[in-house]
Amino acid sequence: MNINNVYPEKHAIVYTNKAKCRDCYRCVRVCPVHAIKMEGGQAQVIQENCIACGTCIAECPQHAKAYRTDAGLVLQWIGSETPMVISIAPSFATSYSEWEQKRLPSALRSMGFMHISETAVGAYYTAQATAAYINENPNQNHICTACPAAVSYVRQYAPKHVRELVPVASPMLIHARLLKKKFRRAKVVFLGPCVAKKAEAINENNSDYIDAVLTFEELDEIFLQKGINLDNCEESGFDELVVGDSRLFPLEGGLLKTASLNTDLLGETHIALSGHESLKEVLEALPKNPQKPWIIEPLFCRHGCINGPGARKKTAVYSQRKAVLDYAEKHPGTDQIQALTADDVVAIYPPIKNTEKEFSEQEIQAVLESIGKHGPEDELNCMACGYDTCREKANAVLNGLAEREMCMPYMRQMAEQKFETMIALDPNGIVMLNDKLEIIHMNPAFQKMFSCSDALSGRPIAYLIDPDDFEELATGNSDLIRKTVTYSNYNLICHLMCYAMPEQKQYVGIFMDVTALQTNTEKLQEVKVETVFQAQSLLDHQVAMAQDLARFLGEHAAKGEVLLNKLIDSIQK
Repeated sequence: MNINNVYPEKHAIVYTNKAKCRDCYRCVRVCPVHAIKMEGGQAQVIQENCIACGTCIAECPQHAKAYRTDAGLVLQWIGSETPMVISIAPSFATSYSEWEQKRLPSALRSMGFMHISETAVGAYYTAQATAAYINENPNQNHICTACPAAVSYVRQYAPKHVRELVPVASPMLIHARLLKKKFRRAKVVFLGPCVAKKAEAINENNSDYIDAVLTFEELDEIFLQKGINLDNCEESGFDELVVGDSRLFPLEGGLLKTASLNTDLLGETHIALSGHESLKEVLEALPKNPQKPWIIEPLFCRHGCINGPGARKKTAVYSQRKAVLDYAEKHPGTDQIQALTADDVVAIYPPIKNTEKEFSEQEIQAVLESIGKHGPEDELNCMACGYDTCREKANAVLNGLAEREMCMPYMRQMAEQKFETMIALDPNGIVMLNDKLEIIHMNPAFQKMFSCSDALSGRPIAYLIDPDDFEELATGNSDLIRKTVTYSNYNLICHLMCYAMPEQKQYVGIFMDVTALQTNTEKLQEVKVETVFQAQSLLDHQVAMAQDLARFLGEHAAKGEVLLNKLIDSIQK
């Protein structure tokens, strides 16, 4: 994590590092609200749909998902000696060993924090205000509101249950309000494993109380940059006492326990749950007008806050659970209660408009047909694309969230069709045989070459041609054979290439018709020989003519010489 590379968009809590994204659709599959848009094979987070739960961050195998960091901002405050106070989530017991827990306050003081205390201080008042509201409204269902990701999910994706949200602020917000009252000029920093807290902090109703949110990962980076080592820090304690059992808040049932409500695992109406699947199922099952109202305590991360995406150490969940329980046991809460006003604990949770559009059956069917799903039997619902059903994926395509090419069966079918088309149009003859050298497939070019049809499928290749070359492959003596073969019965001369596919126990033969080329070559050779013969005859004829001409000229020259001598003698006489 580069803490100096703060993501430029203020409200982009979770985002994609495009350089690392490799269109695996993992984030689409795990995102509980499908706030992921695929474009050009890369995943983009839709900020207005994202509830900042951090599931995609924890699950991305390429580490392409990241969250906005406030570490750079905190470093600036440290450098300028800005007064700061910090609220530490009770799940810190899972990220730091026992000896580290004792040194953490000193390390934070060395960075300039003037007050270090636990968020569990606010958690106690969240629990008490929740219990009071439930007792005042006994005839309705109640959904506890300590987890910001769970609250955002209900507000945006289950708006009919918004009226059942308990109007009480989260532990972080209540503690921040108390700290702001006490340290008016100081910056309030929250430290925990939760990414959703970053979104909660920038809410317009909360931004006056929380100035920065750090995860345990970010704090490690700050320690590294400031050269702070817990080994070199002395042991010290926190600056504020915690009341009751509020250090159990990171665990399922922690709020109910702190509020002294029923925590019986077999309780009919008091349900403590974790994980978005469980939350979705409970909301679907929540009765409208129950005789016995339900009290739901949801934690969005599976197994609770101890499994948050910004945790420092990833150990076994039950070891983390034990660490929280051990810390709470060794540090029992006080009974010194502060006097709080209604403004300190109240929170408003209006519904959030869902931007996803609804489409007609005809529009959905058109998308399904465009990817080869012409009936219910074609809708495999394999979830390879990241959506639970083909219809859900079609709706995402219409909403601009998904691409048609995300359908694996469709893309495989298209690839097979392209391959089959390529084979069918190939001018070379292609035949495929099984391990018994029986014909599995023949393309049209092969059928034309060897005057056969699909009726021979399943018959041995020996019905058509000499199988010697394929038998040699079957013996394992050769993996590939290249040769020119003459098939006299078919007036064919072919360049043959045949090879084995051991894993499939199949053999492939590719026949390139070179009959015309071979015939033309032979004719050209004949023309060359004839031309040489004719040239030799012409040469011999020309030599004979030259010899005859020379002989003729020689005889006439001799006769002329005799006549000339006689003429000279006559003149002399």
